[in-house]
Amino acid sequence: MNTPVMFIDDEKSIRDALGQTLELEDYDVELFASAKPALKQLTNQFPGVIISDINMPGIDGLTFLKQALALDAELSVIMLTGHGDISMAVEAMRLGAYDFLEKPFSTEHLLDVVKRAAEKRDLVLENRELRRELEVQSGPGPRILGNDPAIKQLRRILSHQAKTHSPLFIHGPSGCGKALVARFVHDHGLQPHQPFVTIDCSAAGTETQLDELMDGGATPFATLYLKHIDRTPQQLQPTLQDLITPLCRGEHTVRVIVSADVDGHHQSASGFLHTLYFKLGFITLDLPPLNQRQADIPLLFHNFLRTDCSRFGIEPPQIDSQLEQWLGEQRWTGNVRELRQFAERYALMGAKALEPQHQDPSQPLQASTLAERVADFECKVLHDALNRHHGRLKEVQQELGLARKTLYDKMKKYHIDKNEFKA
Repeated sequence: MNTPVMFIDDEKSIRDALGQTLELEDYDVELFASAKPALKQLTNQFPGVIISDINMPGIDGLTFLKQALALDAELSVIMLTGHGDISMAVEAMRLGAYDFLEKPFSTEHLLDVVKRAAEKRDLVLENRELRRELEVQSGPGPRILGNDPAIKQLRRILSHQAKTHSPLFIHGPSGCGKALVARFVHDHGLQPHQPFVTIDCSAAGTETQLDELMDGGATPFATLYLKHIDRTPQQLQPTLQDLITPLCRGEHTVRVIVSADVDGHHQSASGFLHTLYFKLGFITLDLPPLNQRQADIPLLFHNFLRTDCSRFGIEPPQIDSQLEQWLGEQRWTGNVRELRQFAERYALMGAKALEPQHQDPSQPLQASTLAERVADFECKVLHDALNRHHGRLKEVQQELGLARKTLYDKMKKYHIDKNEFKA
C-alpha cells in the first residue's frame, strides 16, 4: 500500500502542484483547502504524513498542529512557512512538528523530508503493534507461539480484539489450535475472571445445555465458546441461533466464539453457518495447518517438550539434528495436536518414541493408554536416575525411595543394564 499523505493549503495552485509532485513519487495524496475537514478524517492510526501550511484562514496551521498532536503526539506533521514566519516555525517544532519547510523550497528537499517523516511514522506504528502484542502475549493463560506470517497476523488481530465483545469465528483443520485461541481470547478479554463456557455442538446433551443457557443459566459467564458449530444437528440450529443472536448484537456483555473446520462463507458451509457469518458480524480468524508453517515446528516442539518435562519432573532428553530433520519430514496430519502428543511421548521415552510404528508419515501419532504412559514415565525416571548416579544402585534407591529388590525388578522389566550408565 502506498504511503498516504494529507496536504492542507488554502492556495489551490500550491495544492495542485505539490500534490502532483507527491503522486508521481507513488504517495497516496489527499488534498484539503482547510484544516477542519482534515481533522475530521484524522485518527491515531493514520499511517502516513501530514503537510500543512501555517498561514490559513479559519483554523490556522499551529492550531491544527495542536489538535492533531492532541489526538496522537507521534504523528508526522510537516509545516510549510512563508518568508518571515521562522518564529512560527520554531514554535511548531516546539509543539511537536516533525519538520518545517520554508517557501520556496526545492522538490528534492520536500521529497527527502516526506520520506524521512514516513519512515518515522512506520516505525512508530510498528513499535506500538509490537508493544500491544507483547502485552497480550505476556498476560495470563496460554500463549500463541510461532513466527509464520499467518500466526503473526493472528496475534495482531487478537491484540486489537482482546478488549471488545466482538463475536469471533475461528476456522481451520482439526487439531490446529482453535480451542487454544478461544481460551486465549477469554483470558485476555474484558472479563477473564468470569466463567468460560464451552459447548460441543456435535455432542450428546447439547440440547440440554442450550436450554439451560436460554433460561438464563445458573451463573454469569463472559465467554460462550461453541465448538464444532458446523456439526450442529439441524433441529438444534434455530435454538442455537435464538441464543446467540442477542449476544452477538451486544444485548449482553458476553462474547460469542464459534469454531468450525470450514469457513462460514465456504461453499461447503451450510445455510445456518452463512446466516451466522454474514448477519451477526463475526470476525474471522484463519488458523493454518501445521504443514503450512514448517518453520514453526521446532519452536512448538521445544516448547511442548520443556512443558512436559517440567510437568513430569524429569530432565529434558537430548535433541539432535536427526530428530530435527525427522520433525520436518513428517506430514503432521493431526496438526499441532499431533505434535503435542509426540512431544509428550518423547519426553517420556526419548529416542524410543521414534520406533518404526511412529515413523510412517502418512499416519498421525496415536495417543498411548494410561498404563503405557505410566510405564514410559517410570522407565524414563529410572534412566534419568541411573544416569545421574552413574549406575550406582544404592544412590538410585535412596533418591527414588525404592527397595533393592523393587529396583532390580523394575530394571529387569524395562531391560535396563546398570553398566550402561557407569562413568
